[in-house]
Amino acid sequence: MKASLIVTGSEILTGRRQDALIMPFAAQLAARGFLMHEVRIIPDAPGGLCGAILDLLEPSSLMVVTGGLGLTPDDTTRKAIEELGRQRQPLSEGQIRNPVGSAQGIDLRFEGCRVVFLPGVPRESLAMLPLVLEDRGEEMTSTAEVPVFGLREVEIAERIGPFADRCGYLPRDKEIALVVPMDLEGEIRSILGRHALEGKDLSWTFGDLLKSRGLTCAAAESCTGGLIGHLITQVPGSSEYFLGSVVSYGNVVKEQVLGVVRSDLERYGAVSEQVGRAMLKGVLGLTGADVGMAVTGIAGPDGGTREKPVGTVWICVGTLDEAEARQFRFSFDRDGNKMISAKAALFMLRNRIHDQDIRGTSPS
Repeated sequence: MKASLIVTGSEILTGRRQDALIMPFAAQLAARGFLMHEVRIIPDAPGGLCGAILDLLEPSSLMVVTGGLGLTPDDTTRKAIEELGRQRQPLSEGQIRNPVGSAQGIDLRFEGCRVVFLPGVPRESLAMLPLVLEDRGEEMTSTAEVPVFGLREVEIAERIGPFADRCGYLPRDKEIALVVPMDLEGEIRSILGRHALEGKDLSWTFGDLLKSRGLTCAAAESCTGGLIGHLITQVPGSSEYFLGSVVSYGNVVKEQVLGVVRSDLERYGAVSEQVGRAMLKGVLGLTGADVGMAVTGIAGPDGGTREKPVGTVWICVGTLDEAEARQFRFSFDRDGNKMISAKAALFMLRNRIHDQDIRGTSPS
């Protein structure tokens, strides 16, 4: 089965807006057994849309058109369908339910090809595409999302080998949502091991683990600037296990609040294993949390040296009695280095809780 995607939007072509649909649509289609034949981005013009549909009609069994669909009688899509009908009459026309908006989709059936028109609003189109795929009138492959952290797309593909072409890959803030055929989910999770997350993303996975173990946690943050706390508290109910974080961006806060010894700061520098361990000890002692994490590093773009270039980060996780520290060398921009550092800390602590079988006094 071959699928084609047409995105209408002059704003995309002129760089005023970034496309948000091609990658998730392609991932969903690939995981359901479609081979992507072609993707086209065209201006908002009825004639151009009609021509593109006619070009792709023969080689495609499914064509998805997004953008240009609105509630007004003069929208691009309606004019293109009228022109299309004068050249190639569809066998039938129906509607596609919009579960999150007002503009209903349009469903045209041609011999050998189904052409569906969805709104250009990403939230609406993404909610409608599964309805389209479930209503094909034939047996379709069901899919599942496997959130992955700690592996790049190419590394995932290498590990899952022959299954790689049957999956879709959606990068999401340094995580990857791997869209897989439902019957392969268990095997792919087994191959990816701890990189395959149990929850819908890393924050939910981390929170579910702490709740199930009856654990509380805290964080000491330097280069991440409070991002760890933000990620944890994105999950409703996180107050059950997250006690708080200390954003010790300056050395004076590291000393006066977390109890980092000045001589360690002077001898080893703020970005060091010694300081990371001291930050963790300080925040655990301050909050009384069962487990915690500390992050100190150089997010960039300035501040690096030959010994400690931009992207150097020390992460320390564990308990008051026992902790592990690890140095990373990340290579993203400032925002990327902050995000990957925060998520690497959550991932490290999640793995340590599993490896050491750490449990609280009253597991839920």
